[in-house]
Amino acid sequence: MRRAALLAVGLTVASWGDCSVARAAPPKPPARGGGKPGVATPPSSAGAAAEAMQQRLTILRRKVLRDEDFNETDDSNRDPFRSFTGIFTDRGARVNVQQVVPSIFGKFALEELTLIAVITGDANPRAMFRDPAGLGQVLKRGDYLSKSAARVTKILSDRVVLELAEAAAGGETRALEKAILVDPEGADK
Repeated sequence: MRRAALLAVGLTVASWGDCSVARAAPPKPPARGGGKPGVATPPSSAGAAAEAMQQRLTILRRKVLRDEDFNETDDSNRDPFRSFTGIFTDRGARVNVQQVVPSIFGKFALEELTLIAVITGDANPRAMFRDPAGLGQVLKRGDYLSKSAARVTKILSDRVVLELAEAAAGGETRALEKAILVDPEGADK
């Protein structure tokens, strides 16, 4: 009886005298072309799997996408281009650093420069400044001048008006206007 039960389960029994050992029977080839080795696939399960796949595809085709489907959340829809380095940096005390503006004659103070010429009469007036070494440079409205990064706001027939940023009490900055006349002491120095 025990031998019959083991054969029904798929085990073979080998007996040597009064000792018997049960071992697994060799796998049987599949009855149909696919499936797992040793397991016969019933003909209806392959059709059922194909039908289930068709139902899933139909549901996906009918799905209406909403804006919420594209919102980034922590558990889904993570932005692959987002940088996470900010998480690992220290957010200690920040120092207020003024933006460095490239300026003409950036090595010289405003007092060291001399306005030597102004060209007006068209839509784009120009002014020429000279440094202590005698090198001249032409500027237009919007250009920055000297170490103080004074911005040229107006070019008039006899002067150039500059806008300077001055540090006020409390760390705030305020804008000041300064007019520089064309060589006020005369051309001969």
